Amino acid sequence: MDTLFFLKAFLLFLAPGPTNALLMAGSVKREKAVRLLAAQACGYAIAAASWFSLRPWVPPGALQALKLVAAGWLVVLGLRLIASARVGTSKEGDAISVLATSVLNPKAFIYCLAIVPMGVGPRALGIFWIMLLMITAATGSAWLVLGRRLGEDARMADRVAGAALIAFALLLLRPLIPVLAT
Repeated sequence: MDTLFFLKAFLLFLAPGPTNALLMAGSVKREKAVRLLAAQACGYAIAAASWFSLRPWVPPGALQALKLVAAGWLVVLGLRLIASARVGTSKEGDAISVLATSVLNPKAFIYCLAIVPMGVGPRALGIFWIMLLMITAATGSAWLVLGRRLGEDARMADRVAGAALIAFALLLLRPLIPVLAT
């Protein structure tokens, strides 16, 4: 694992999305941070285990197409965040909502199929799974702190998060540049 791997994974899970919005909303409501982080970890653990088990059936050519689509979608989301209203933080930021949202969050799909190298063995996948949990704990904690600091005024956070999404999309596209140039 290199520094670029950690940067990609960190930016992916730091970027705004439904799980992070619920974490921030829970923080605004002063819910117990440990309970919310545990729910997030369980949700991502379930999702990653599912996606890692499906990796052998993903054709190699499909991975590059998935990276391209994912990067495009991240750019669209980033531009929308920079240009529009703030992240919609619902008042339903409870642990069950965080768990369900994390299980369904496409970030786990992107991490498991586009960031973690293909062709690694089961032992390495276990290490990547643990890294996912550590990275999501760190980024989830950041969203909880952000919620405490900003309260209901999260406009600047949206702009920064939108820029982070676009930066991640560019990092995701970096290995595809030679393929796209041909």
